[in-house]
Amino acid sequence: MNELTIVIAAAGALSGLLIWLLYAGNKSGKAAPPFSQDGTDALPCAKHYGYFPAIRRALSTEDARYLAETAPARVAKQALRERRAVARGFLKGLHEDFSNLARLGRIIAALSPEVSRQQETERLILSLKFQLLYSVVWLRLSAGNLPLAQLEHLTGLVGRLATSMDTAMAEISALSAGQIPGRIGV
Repeated sequence: MNELTIVIAAAGALSGLLIWLLYAGNKSGKAAPPFSQDGTDALPCAKHYGYFPAIRRALSTEDARYLAETAPARVAKQALRERRAVARGFLKGLHEDFSNLARLGRIIAALSPEVSRQQETERLILSLKFQLLYSVVWLRLSAGNLPLAQLEHLTGLVGRLATSMDTAMAEISALSAGQIPGRIGV
């Protein structure tokens, strides 16, 4: 009975930690708006994708195997349900991150002296890839699976887009300071 108590406490603490990490710094439990509360514009940003390492650990097969071997079936099932709920919350956060970054991309494109048709096409293709993969991951989670590989790929898409937006913002800053001539790659 002592091991059961430890397993239940560990599963509860892990679930609570993951939920807290997903909503850290936001008392309402909702995603922060892309504009600040005082009405001044703030740039949209990505913040959820950085929590993927914690999500990966929580959804790992080793962790699930340990629970299956040491915890009663009821506790293991409950932990799996809670993990899927955390994964759905993370997936929702990734969608928010991607939407914010896509919006930032449109802002950057509007500020850019020249945006090529190829860049616009690349952005459209990336959006379609994200939406398709997002739908697949959402469906698999809804079916009771933990699609860690697809979730990792989706997180990578958001991370690469965030890096691209950071680079574009640095180029805009340099361009506005008169340091470099030329086009901005969005």
